[in-house]
Amino acid sequence: MLNKSAPKRVLHVFMNLNLGGAESRIMDLFRSQDVDVLINDFVIMTSEPCYFTDEVLSKGGKIHVIDSPRDGILKNLWQLYQLLRKKPQYTAIHAHTSYYSGLCVFIAFLAGISARITHARNTSTGMNNLSTRVMFSLGRTLSALFATSRFAISKDAGEFLYGPIPDGKKVNEGHFDVIANAFDFRKVRHKQSAGDAEKLAYAIDAKILNIVSVGRFYPVKNHGFLLSIIKDLSRERDDFCLHFIGDGELKEQLQGEVQRLGLTPKVRFWGKRSDVDQLLSLFDVMVMTSLSEGLGVAALEAQAAGLPCLLSMGIPQAADIGVGLCQYLNLSASHGLWVNAIQQQALLPAVSKIDIDQQFEDRGYSLSATRQRYLDAYLKHEKN
Repeated sequence: MLNKSAPKRVLHVFMNLNLGGAESRIMDLFRSQDVDVLINDFVIMTSEPCYFTDEVLSKGGKIHVIDSPRDGILKNLWQLYQLLRKKPQYTAIHAHTSYYSGLCVFIAFLAGISARITHARNTSTGMNNLSTRVMFSLGRTLSALFATSRFAISKDAGEFLYGPIPDGKKVNEGHFDVIANAFDFRKVRHKQSAGDAEKLAYAIDAKILNIVSVGRFYPVKNHGFLLSIIKDLSRERDDFCLHFIGDGELKEQLQGEVQRLGLTPKVRFWGKRSDVDQLLSLFDVMVMTSLSEGLGVAALEAQAAGLPCLLSMGIPQAADIGVGLCQYLNLSASHGLWVNAIQQQALLPAVSKIDIDQQFEDRGYSLSATRQRYLDAYLKHEKN
């Protein structure tokens, strides 16, 4: 009788397991992974309950909690080292934590982990003080020395974390590999499937222009700029509503700004939602005014729903899958240009779900393709 080989084990490193883009994408893989081949576990740095905690635990996953580096970096790294030394050891560590990922792979090297992956997912750190710049430089150096694979969700994100691609080289030629930020695009409902009756069930007026913005409320998303544009839109027309889906540290500030601008009847806060893949089909246009993004996951999900998108130049061009649904505008452009573009994008003709899904498939966004790329990285340095 043949002995069945034990599944490999990978430890994903996050600060938390809330509804962020990186966390959501890894959860898509977690749900679809064959546990006889690979076990995905997590280490996070908060003791507070997270959005995905119950789901991971209910499906047999493990969540290890260590102290935040903000409470002492040496203590944090020592706890990570002790975790990685436990038996049975993890086959791989996969760090999704910007410059901190460089420290993770260094500690994993010391702990004897053979596959050590860093993953660039952003194009800014959110802070530009001296300590952040020092830690960023250290993290980049350690990643170059100790990561066995360096991934990025876009060329822009990769060059931000790992440095410019050397002259004469191209993406995926050794400096770092761009891997599509896979998600279950086929599950996203197309806007042609949503009727007026269903919109009414969600208290959405189908006769007006419904604008949606999906993202956490924190500075890099630049929600204040969007509100200033919406104020100018309100001077041209009254038949619209801006829908905010998300939550975050700036929520109360944004709600106050909505009230100050006299936009309360025209702005709706939906809070956190787990059904964004179904809700997107109810709106007319997605607007993202981010200062920077590693890729722009919300724009990908919107296109999967057939939703036209107006995007700032802070979002990489790679977010446009090439079906004619995206327009980019500079944040320095006049509010009038933004107002006109929102209204024009909402009038774009529909693109079929078949054509959209084929574009995602051709660009490598399928879960199966990404699972295999990850598994190859986890196993290529496995000790015999």
